[in-house]
Amino acid sequence: MSRHPGFATIVLTVATMLAGCAPGLAADPRFATNSGAGPQGQPESTSEHAGPPPIEVPKNDLGWHDCTARLFGDAAVPATPGVRLDCSSYDADVDPLGGGSSAISIGVVRARSVQTPADAGPVVFTTGWDMPSSLQLPAWLARAGADVLKSHPIVAVDRRGTGMSSAVDCRDRAQRDEMWNQSQFSPGDDPVANLGTVTMEATTDCTDAISPGESSYDNTHAATDLERLRSIWDVPALALLGIGNGAQVALAYAGSHPGKVARLALDSPIPLGVAAESAAEERIKGQEAAFEAFVAQCIAINCPLAPDPKGVVDGVLNSARSGHGPGGASVAAVTNAIIIALGYPTGDRVNTTNELARALATANSGDPNLLNNLINRAQGTVGSDGHFINSCADALNRPTPDRVRELVVGWGKLYPQFGTVGALDMAQCLSWPSSSTPEPPKELKIDVLLLGVQNDPIVGEEGVAATAAAVINAGSASKRVMWQGIGHGAAVYSSCTLPPLIGYLESGKLPDTDVYCPA
Repeated sequence: MSRHPGFATIVLTVATMLAGCAPGLAADPRFATNSGAGPQGQPESTSEHAGPPPIEVPKNDLGWHDCTARLFGDAAVPATPGVRLDCSSYDADVDPLGGGSSAISIGVVRARSVQTPADAGPVVFTTGWDMPSSLQLPAWLARAGADVLKSHPIVAVDRRGTGMSSAVDCRDRAQRDEMWNQSQFSPGDDPVANLGTVTMEATTDCTDAISPGESSYDNTHAATDLERLRSIWDVPALALLGIGNGAQVALAYAGSHPGKVARLALDSPIPLGVAAESAAEERIKGQEAAFEAFVAQCIAINCPLAPDPKGVVDGVLNSARSGHGPGGASVAAVTNAIIIALGYPTGDRVNTTNELARALATANSGDPNLLNNLINRAQGTVGSDGHFINSCADALNRPTPDRVRELVVGWGKLYPQFGTVGALDMAQCLSWPSSSTPEPPKELKIDVLLLGVQNDPIVGEEGVAATAAAVINAGSASKRVMWQGIGHGAAVYSSCTLPPLIGYLESGKLPDTDVYCPA
């Protein structure tokens, strides 16, 4: 991913031990990958603010109802003892920036435990369109996320058209299937043209369905939905924890409402304003890194793909490319099943590795059932109309069809497992109306906690460095908490990241050094 011209050169510091996590070098924002381009440290904060504002209890709250069993069931995780989930919604203007008067429903989930103080203000949690926040929250709580509830309730906000927010149903089944399979089974030898045709039809149908809000599903408008929640609550500032695209939304909110942020924790962030091609390549790099880490783990534990995991997986992918995929699956379906399994692990690292390995091994032997389960999970996660609309609305400076054709060939050679599918993904948004780039924060009045994952197949990991530079440019300081594992969301999948996160949420103070968490 290309660097912003304003990126600052920063100084090496040495980390010390912190709460069971191994320290990392604060000098290099990419220390967890042992890669990078020279020193990239963190300057001393020059801000003169007297400290972050408190996280206040809402003066006016929403009408909540218990949805504990349903949401833990939807997330396919056991309910966390002592934790209650309450669901609600609120109306937000479809286009407050454009002066429109129509409204849209935004779904929210509140998590509390028996240990949550009654007088504690909420932490607002968003994952954007990567995965519905209401689905990721129970998965987080089933791991170590419930520790956050000892200090604050968590309120997860679903992005427009996803999760429990107003649903969007605008593509027909044929369009969804064709786009999911990237037109692999259509006649002709130009998948970009075939995919462009169906996506143009889908774009027309979806913009008609959400009119007059066809330009209101981008990061900028997602940030206005957070401001609407703050206004309903009647609190001076929000404490925000955003993951992936949710980090973009949180940063966009900080840019448009710099004085209304009490905390800003950005996990696996994507830089604001990043071009679609750069974002796609960084994502593919993350997928290749996650796959290599999976292969190494597979060999180490003698998984069902051993002794040659990469060879077996390449065989499955090649069969899918030739039209003979497991159960007739397309290469895009198989690839996305692997990506989602790696990005959102359902168990510990060993069990997750064995589960994916077993699905691929049995598929390679002629039984596609386990892999089909992973394909269905992936399609349920990223195959919705809301995901299509929001992701395309955020795709900036999109490449031309001819450029996509070049990348299909080039990335297919450079990134053999995931490059071709990743390049073709960009053709899904070629016809979507262009959106404006959210304004980055110009002046942050609080310090920012950054978290990242070395092997992140959903967004890659370079966004941490770019976001650190944006924080510096806004006159504030940050520290990094980096996890050397496989997944999307360091705070979700690494308990080592929680002590610095909880400490920051409680006090607004950053850890003394960058923190390195082993896999």
